[in-house]
Amino acid sequence: MQTSKISHRQYRSQHLDPIHATNSKSGITLLEPHVLSARLKKFCNANQIDAAVALLKSSPLDAQNAPVWNTLIWECMKAKRFKLGYQLFIDMKRRGFSPTIRTFQTMFTGLSRIEDWSNHSKQLANARSIYESYQRHMAAVKKGDPSSSELSVNPLASYITLLGNAGEYQEIFDVYYAMDTEGPLSPNQFIFTAMFQALSVKHDPSNSPDSKINSTNGVDAKLLWTQMLKTSRKAPGFQVDSFIVTSAITTLSRGYSADQDLAFEIARDYFGLSAPGGQPSTGTLRLSPQSFAGLLKLCSASRKYALSDHFLQQVKKRPDALGGVSLLDRLHIEEVLKARLSLPASGSAAYALDLLEWMLRQEIVGNNGPKIRPAISTFNLVLTACWRDADWNSAARTFDLMTGYHSHDFMDGAVLVPPRFDKRAPGRNLLPSAETMSILVRTAYSTRDYANVRQCLRIVAHLDVHFPQDLKTDIPTKADRSKQFFISKLASALVDSVTFVLNHRDGVHSDPDESQRWKTLARQAERVSKASNSQFIPTLKKQ
Repeated sequence: MQTSKISHRQYRSQHLDPIHATNSKSGITLLEPHVLSARLKKFCNANQIDAAVALLKSSPLDAQNAPVWNTLIWECMKAKRFKLGYQLFIDMKRRGFSPTIRTFQTMFTGLSRIEDWSNHSKQLANARSIYESYQRHMAAVKKGDPSSSELSVNPLASYITLLGNAGEYQEIFDVYYAMDTEGPLSPNQFIFTAMFQALSVKHDPSNSPDSKINSTNGVDAKLLWTQMLKTSRKAPGFQVDSFIVTSAITTLSRGYSADQDLAFEIARDYFGLSAPGGQPSTGTLRLSPQSFAGLLKLCSASRKYALSDHFLQQVKKRPDALGGVSLLDRLHIEEVLKARLSLPASGSAAYALDLLEWMLRQEIVGNNGPKIRPAISTFNLVLTACWRDADWNSAARTFDLMTGYHSHDFMDGAVLVPPRFDKRAPGRNLLPSAETMSILVRTAYSTRDYANVRQCLRIVAHLDVHFPQDLKTDIPTKADRSKQFFISKLASALVDSVTFVLNHRDGVHSDPDESQRWKTLARQAERVSKASNSQFIPTLKKQ
């Protein structure tokens, strides 16, 4: 009878088999740190964090180390058990495990996830205590080994973020000025990015709550930008990346015109996007979607609305290697449309419709994919441009692209029952909202053309736009209040439109049944327009 041979893996130490490590005296298998970490994660994934804490505290000290404690601390932070996470940080030190740079990174990153600090004043005090512990740890490491990999300021980026979320802006600069001017403990790109991002949402109490301009933001951002450039020139490995540049542009856009001008210069120097007549630049960084979004918001904040389209055309012509047309998404185009609507000049309808049709083509033939597909918000912006220009033809075309219907089938002398309906891929036939129908009806009425208004009323009737008998008396959310606003506008426009066409005798419209449907719709709309609250659920007929 042959005896099978069992192959054992070879290890550098002939006495170590990590899978079957045992106590040489008792023969009991020892619990290893990585195994303990896996068990802790399993408990946390099952939402049993308290059981994981009990397991850690009852485990042999040989199975515990700083990474194991870091693992459980992070799981607590992810579950928003911030108090428990800090208690573990304290227990870790009491049990003789010194925090590492990873521990401080874990603690600050976890606490930076708190958005509303008004209910976490105790955690802010804990964060300050952790910061003091971090400083002592860095001083001890630096004294023992000035070249240690433990020397790092990266955890402070998250600490700066949480200070910004808590509104403690002066402390942000206290942390900054407490850093070394050179060496591994000097500010790096992560620190400057965090500072710019914190300043970008800073509120100036001297300004009104609704003010879009914050002068102190611009002053602080200009100073910080100058300091960043000085640091980058003398610090090896420091890279001015797109995150820093984008954060700086966003912050400077909230300042005065001089601050905004600096932001445009930064965009030109680093991204190669220059204003008309400006000094051309090839740039040094690849344009990212976030960077372009920040630049578009700068155009709006500085009220230089025409620059939005100017920069859009530049991006369309750029190679993808520098950040070209493939980076564009729906939100970019909507920002450009909003800027165009802020211009007093006419012609926005044709411009908006062209841009909408370009988006639809780009989704198919370009590399943008679904990210550039128009949404209801996009169509509403285009329709708003049509309403402002009293351009019913562009509005009707926009309606066709949005819903799949053919607006031609609702025209005088060409009415089809039922109208044609193009079945498209999922997500491409959109149901009109209260806002959509409100703008559409007001656009037709603004033309003062009887044929246009009749065509629009047929669309409204076919879509079964109706106003229910039972009206809401409470409007709890902002979304509901917005809906209520457009319901009121729609109801008012319908009453005006029906009155307009029925009081006119041009010999074209003579269908009594259709007139009766419109009168009924107008009565419902009139009741709603007089009510203070209502609800609206337009329905699209199934095809």
